[in-house]
Amino acid sequence: MASARPLLALAVAVLIGTAACAATPPATSPPSTAAPAAISAYTLEGSEHRMPAAIDWDAASRTFFVSTHNEGIIYRGGLDDPITPIFLRGQPGQSADGIRVSGGRIYIAGGVDGQIRVYDLSTRQRTGTFETGPGGHVIDLAVTGTGDVYVTDGVRPVLWHLTPEQVAAGHGTPEGIPVTPEVAIHGLDNLNGIVPLTDHRLIVSHFADGLLYRIDLGAAGGRTIVPITGTAVPLAAGMALDGNRLVVADDAGLSVVELSDDAGHATLVDRIRDPSFRSTAAVTVADDRYLVANLADQGPPPDTVSSVPAPR
Repeated sequence: MASARPLLALAVAVLIGTAACAATPPATSPPSTAAPAAISAYTLEGSEHRMPAAIDWDAASRTFFVSTHNEGIIYRGGLDDPITPIFLRGQPGQSADGIRVSGGRIYIAGGVDGQIRVYDLSTRQRTGTFETGPGGHVIDLAVTGTGDVYVTDGVRPVLWHLTPEQVAAGHGTPEGIPVTPEVAIHGLDNLNGIVPLTDHRLIVSHFADGLLYRIDLGAAGGRTIVPITGTAVPLAAGMALDGNRLVVADDAGLSVVELSDDAGHATLVDRIRDPSFRSTAAVTVADDRYLVANLADQGPPPDTVSSVPAPR
């Protein structure tokens, strides 16, 4: 559900070679799955090049939300409408590189501006702004059942944390949970996607080397970080959970990996490629479909969201 952002995409050619050598690849790779002909795509309203960066599905309203890198505009669409209209206006110089919808709120990771922004879903009013400071790149968010918010940073060696109390108050200083030395830091291209398995267990993706990590959170900021063995996903960006499977946007499409019961091992079981994909940045699960945000930082408008059947 978050992305291989424009800042990260500058190094794609180099990173492909790096990622190919990372971690422990599976003994055999499954064949790529071409999606059936019945493919639909949603077009973001307007002729400007907004560059979709992240996507999330809200089951309660049966709508999906798309954040855009340019100006931070948020779109909201329905599965039966081919045009996705603007839901929240952005502003020049603002970005929305990650998005999550949970508990009647919209959470946004602001990219290089370092902000984490929170909006009320019903009123569309901003209810909180949290500053992580300069020099970073906040990318993707996870919201747990307890209301804790965790945000990846593609540059700084930390995972940002907001408590439910901070979210309710609308202000406060995010806690920076260190991820080194377990997670290698490679310049600008580090932690990217994030999903919660439980209230205290997260999975994060590393864009530069393709590794997946399991993070177990303890009391008073304690944490245990271990690499997930079995496979690496080169250019791993936004992710979504589909049962015990992790669906990873990998710039060329989707990689589907099956997780062991303890999420310590992953097996690549499918690759989904389709002509509608353009620099796939993020993915969400909507019933029996995968909705994919096409970053397409090198391509012309219109900006689109692909919809493909989820393999079962």
